[in-house]
Amino acid sequence: MDIYSKRLPTIKQLQYFVAVCDELSFTGAAKKLGISQPPLSTQIKNLEETLQSPLFLRNTHNIVLTNEGEILKLKAKQLLNDLCSIVKSTSNDEKVLIGTTKTLSFDYIPYFKTFLTEFADETEIYKHNYTSKELQLELHKGNIDFAIVSDARDFTENSLLIYQEPLTLVLPVNHPCSKQDKVNLNDVLDLPLFWFKQHSNPLFYDQCEQVFNSLNHPLQRRTELADNLSMLLEVALGNAMMLLPQSMAQAKVDGVTYKKLISNQDKKLKINIYLIWRKNLKMTAINQAIINYFQQN
Repeated sequence: MDIYSKRLPTIKQLQYFVAVCDELSFTGAAKKLGISQPPLSTQIKNLEETLQSPLFLRNTHNIVLTNEGEILKLKAKQLLNDLCSIVKSTSNDEKVLIGTTKTLSFDYIPYFKTFLTEFADETEIYKHNYTSKELQLELHKGNIDFAIVSDARDFTENSLLIYQEPLTLVLPVNHPCSKQDKVNLNDVLDLPLFWFKQHSNPLFYDQCEQVFNSLNHPLQRRTELADNLSMLLEVALGNAMMLLPQSMAQAKVDGVTYKKLISNQDKKLKINIYLIWRKNLKMTAINQAIINYFQQN
């Protein structure tokens, strides 16, 4: 007998057979397969006729595998598992998982909206509420394929600088500088700044320190609160100011105004955003296309 023989069992027959083996019940197997019992019984009968061997001993209460059935059970399971692996390795249906740092609001960045639209059928966005550090850990674990983050220190060979996000100054509306189109940080040193801890993003922290240290007077800092809304309400009361990524400065809060920084401060305070990927990432056509997209844009 060769591989083209019409006497070979079908995949469906083997699937039905394995389901009966697992459940030791035609009723249970039919439920597992999502079919009615009569076609299941027919397929098993056809399989036994094809193999010219009984596979089950059964009465009204019990089902027991014959010796031939036990041998086929092992081989059929291995064959079906191998087939699943082949399909998985060659299928294009599995989506590429991309993590996006919660530092930015990607819905408000046209550059990323265009990317996500163009690759909508091939990609899936991983959990949104992750920091860059947490996404790096997810990459190391192999839980995601790519990440868009603000820190790529551990991925120097597997990263691209793809975007720079400006910072927006958030002021109380009653501050004198709220009437200006662009604000110099030297003119708002009367307010403390809500600011993050150095360990959360050392590179960007040091980048900002160079600007802050060049100001006319020391800049007061306040530890960030649990969420942006709480800090915005403090700003509205005149108790502080904020520097937010431009895409995160969307909430409309009474008593708060959003302002651009003067040119030389704006240029130095942009957040570098990187595409990073797993070091053992298989370079499929779609993975390469994602990297190429950002290289070319």
